[in-house]
Amino acid sequence: PGNAVTLYDTDGTTVLGTTTVAGDGSWSVAPNAPLTEGSHDLSVTMTDAAGNESDPSATLSLVIDTTAPNAPSAPVLDLASDSGVQGDDITNETQPEITGSGATPGNAVTLYDTDGTTVLGTGTVAGDGTWSVTPDAPLTEGSHDLSVTMTETASGNESAPSAVLSIVIDTTAPNAPSTPVLDSASDSGVQGDDITNATQPEVTGTGATPGDTVTLYDTDGTTVLGTGTVAANGTWSITPDASLSEGSHDLSITMTDPAGNESDPSTTLSLEIDTTAPDAPAAPILDSASDSGIQGDDITNETQPEVTGTGGTPGDTVTLYDTDGTTVPVSYTHL
Repeated sequence: PGNAVTLYDTDGTTVLGTTTVAGDGSWSVAPNAPLTEGSHDLSVTMTDAAGNESDPSATLSLVIDTTAPNAPSAPVLDLASDSGVQGDDITNETQPEITGSGATPGNAVTLYDTDGTTVLGTGTVAGDGTWSVTPDAPLTEGSHDLSVTMTETASGNESAPSAVLSIVIDTTAPNAPSTPVLDSASDSGVQGDDITNATQPEVTGTGATPGDTVTLYDTDGTTVLGTGTVAANGTWSITPDASLSEGSHDLSITMTDPAGNESDPSTTLSLEIDTTAPDAPAAPILDSASDSGIQGDDITNETQPEVTGTGGTPGDTVTLYDTDGTTVPVSYTHL
């Protein structure tokens, strides 16, 4: 205690500062002026009250580093966290993984929210220069301009912030869509009865949000028949990827937005697939009122004779062909 402490720079002669040993034997010296950037081998001597100076201590090798790392490249939304449309930076993940590359191994990565001061999470650059940070808490719904800085572990120097990654957090599902419709071109036979012999009928709808993905489900609500995208005018159209089986199908759809949020299913379109032809009908008969002359000889002077029959299925359409089997004089509906 009471001895004078002198702090020397690398050359052992440049005095950086002095102090006095405290009563408990401790001492502390801060240089009188800033040290230059780079390496410094610091030593101290003790001088007693009589003016006797000790030999120098062993050196403390110190590095002064005030140079911040370069600003890192803009962060990226990891594909595994980019729900819905890949690459659009819209997601329903509230704690999405943010990644980057090209940084100095060992540096600390700090992820900031839009204001540039709110810290969302931190990480460390791996040996290959890559890094990954997942926010510590869920992000709020809406837009976030995310940036990162790099901090040198040894010196604590923090870089300028990176360029921003603009992401949108969207966890709100679209409204349930309206009931799908059998396209008239696929509604064979009687129009509007939703009975068809087309096994891959076109199903359409309107009033949806452009860009949303439409998924067509079969009766069980889980079997996917096909998908499509809503056009700019709000319309959509899907043709099943494979033929539907004979019989009834209650078709429904859902809408999925670019963030991957899927709506509740629509009400169903009850569709009947019927590819079974009716049995061949009985031979037609010349109506007695059109059989001029001798009745029952099928010789007549009527150029538009009435031809009749029985035994068909009510509602079926009857088509009358001429001798060549292709010429259709007229069509009738079974009574």
